[in-house]
Amino acid sequence: MLTQSIADKIHTKVAGLVDQPLSVTDANGTILATSDPKVDESTDIDATPWAIKLIQNNETIGFVVLSKKMPNHEEIAPLIQSISELILHQSLLIERLPHQEERLDKFIYDLLTGSLTDFATISAEAKLFDIDFDVARLALVVTVDDPVLTGQIRDMSDRELRITRYKFGLNRGLNSYYTTTTNNVIAYLGHNSFGILKELGDEDITTSPERFKRSTGTLYGILKSEIKQPVTIGVGNYHPGADGLRQSYDEAVSALELGSQTWDDNRVYHIDDFGVVAPLLSGVDETNTYFSRELLEKLSTHDHVLETLESFFRNNMALTQTANELGIHRNTLVYRLERITEALQLDPRVFEDAVQIKLAMLFARFVEQSQQ
Repeated sequence: MLTQSIADKIHTKVAGLVDQPLSVTDANGTILATSDPKVDESTDIDATPWAIKLIQNNETIGFVVLSKKMPNHEEIAPLIQSISELILHQSLLIERLPHQEERLDKFIYDLLTGSLTDFATISAEAKLFDIDFDVARLALVVTVDDPVLTGQIRDMSDRELRITRYKFGLNRGLNSYYTTTTNNVIAYLGHNSFGILKELGDEDITTSPERFKRSTGTLYGILKSEIKQPVTIGVGNYHPGADGLRQSYDEAVSALELGSQTWDDNRVYHIDDFGVVAPLLSGVDETNTYFSRELLEKLSTHDHVLETLESFFRNNMALTQTANELGIHRNTLVYRLERITEALQLDPRVFEDAVQIKLAMLFARFVEQSQQ
């Protein structure tokens, strides 16, 4: 059946191809959409030989009616018919899908987690949701500390309302800050997790991801304000295509999980925050063990290094609290940290460097315990 909304879509698309008023009717000639001021509520299809049929399942379900025959009608009519029937097919398929938002969520989840592997299927389904893989995007993962989503409070009706509200809030927050790159995709991934495919824009793709990374701190504040719940965000890098989105998603998940476990929640973590330690995400192997051991061996000639670092990190990188806990003067602590910086070429007072150092310490401890 040709509905009003589908007729509007067909009218909008075809109107861009022809330089004249036109109408879209049902099979009986009833006007569903028109830009022709001369038509009434219906038109006599039999008296309009240049009316273009719209066919579905071998049945005529409507017409595109031009206000006059075009000189190149025989050439343009098949094109108009093909475009209109494609819009019709896609629109009907989407309208038949139950719970369209849930269908999009499932598609994005399957896409990002690798459940979909056939590229032809991926591309066809992506078109149904107007997702273009040629648009440069990177992945973010947002977890919301909401007891209804985490299952601490069971209320299924309120759960659906909250999911819808959080998706709306994430979209509004993104669009309020990145006003020129609003072609984003937001999906609920289950539990208390949301995925964002963030458009980077048409700028030089070698520089726009870096600009986006510098803005994540501000973005975190905006999204937290929109959600009105504690949130933790992981951000991946840009990689082209559908496979690139999966890679970016994996990085975002790793950044969020490792950041939360190593530091704490309620922050934004970019995969680049972990610098040269990022390969450790792949697990324990000879290369990773060597890296962690080599990093810590650089500190072995310095007194009180591990004690100082552990206290410094435990006190959230606060100099005064750390000095008090260690029972040393603040200047002594600064001197120790400067010696550590010289030895590692990583400054524990800089968050990104501190993450790398702390990860190396944790990884070395993990390897040591696993070998006992």
